[in-house]
Amino acid sequence: MVYIGIDLGTTYSCVSVIEDGKPVAIVCEDGKPTIPSVVAYCEPEILVGNPALMCNTDVTNILYDSKRLIGWHVLNDLPNAETRQLWTFNVDARNNVAGYVLNKGAAEEKFLTPEEVSAEILKKLKATAEKYLSTKVTGAVVTVPALFNSDQIAATKRAVELAGLELKYLLKEPTSAAIAYNHKKKFENSKLLIFDFGGGTLDISIAEIKDKDLEVKAVGGDTQLGGQDFDGKIMKYSIDEFAKSSSNYDIVNKPKLIKRLRAACKEGKEALSFNLSSYNIHIDINDELDLNVAMTSNKLNELCNELYNKAMHQVDNVLNTAQLKASQIDHVILVGGMARIPFLQQKLTDKFGNDKLKFDINPDEAVAYGAAIVANALEKGIAIPLINNTMNELARNINNLQIGGDNSSTNSHKILFYCPDPPEWRRYASVAYFKDKLYYLGGGDRKTRKDTNRVNMEDGEKDLLFLSQLVWFKQ
Repeated sequence: MVYIGIDLGTTYSCVSVIEDGKPVAIVCEDGKPTIPSVVAYCEPEILVGNPALMCNTDVTNILYDSKRLIGWHVLNDLPNAETRQLWTFNVDARNNVAGYVLNKGAAEEKFLTPEEVSAEILKKLKATAEKYLSTKVTGAVVTVPALFNSDQIAATKRAVELAGLELKYLLKEPTSAAIAYNHKKKFENSKLLIFDFGGGTLDISIAEIKDKDLEVKAVGGDTQLGGQDFDGKIMKYSIDEFAKSSSNYDIVNKPKLIKRLRAACKEGKEALSFNLSSYNIHIDINDELDLNVAMTSNKLNELCNELYNKAMHQVDNVLNTAQLKASQIDHVILVGGMARIPFLQQKLTDKFGNDKLKFDINPDEAVAYGAAIVANALEKGIAIPLINNTMNELARNINNLQIGGDNSSTNSHKILFYCPDPPEWRRYASVAYFKDKLYYLGGGDRKTRKDTNRVNMEDGEKDLLFLSQLVWFKQ
């Protein structure tokens, strides 16, 4: 039997294995250790990764962002409205599932769920690993954001199954990164803050390593905040600047141009992330017209200041949840492509100190490394580094809360709960775990505070109350 570790990312995905006791990312056909999380349906074949990006087919049939859509039921609930306006594919909700529409309006129209698209990415990673290892892969450890809800987790599991893989462990991304760093740095008893800022999600966890065991103290972040939101800011600015000189040309309603602009803006963001001071966003439109917008690191920071602030606000939230000060954190582990941005690194340095930031592992590969370490342990039947194999991460990685209608301990019930600081559209709601299951605290009447979600507790069915009616307590 052979197990692999997979980081199924929003923009890039990676597969890793252990060689000579060390995790390595498997290089794909293009010589890179990651593949774009993009799938192109160009009948009769399905292309994944860079071939999908270069595929000469209907641009609306080139699909991405499956990790942002997976597990959602209603499109109106998706909070990343600004990014959605610049999507080049068609989306819809059918049978209570949000997904993609291929060949919209044509006789061969087809609806695809996000897990079906994710499954194609997983198949590609599995095939890449089997080619590299010259053997059949039988199992995988797959990572997910720490804040994925039960629907998103269930849909991810379906994707793994559709890919023909046996899921051995579903590992939270920050935990995976901590395992990878501990494997390399051999942290002694210490408190870690894992700052995982990828293409589609921000995951932040505080964990303590004590006596060679990892205990997660708090989790937070935003499942709809990532590098693609920064791309969207650059795209919107570029479109607005272009419109000043070419107001009669509507670039927004031309999917092929938007596809090229997205790639150019992403390239510009990445260039500025590697300390370039300026970059020109450029695409040729026709023989007489082109888009050419100067972008500097200062302008990037100005455009994305709101996003930086959102990210740092989540850092504060997680520290508060863990009841820790920044000075009590021993190491800040930087993971994900967005962690490369100098301005963001400076903000983290100002908060924690430069000597605490850890950037020793390629941020695009760290999560896959941790998954490979766990996969190797499971394959060999040995103890999983830092974590208990029987640990229920859905229940253990959360702080306890008390719930009661009168804000007192009388007739109250313990539930497992976390609050990821919901975005504006769910400002007065959050989610809760009870008996290892996730429930929404939302969808109710804001004025009456009456919630529509109910859960069976030990002494009968009780209403789950809103966040404002919950009381923190210390165990």
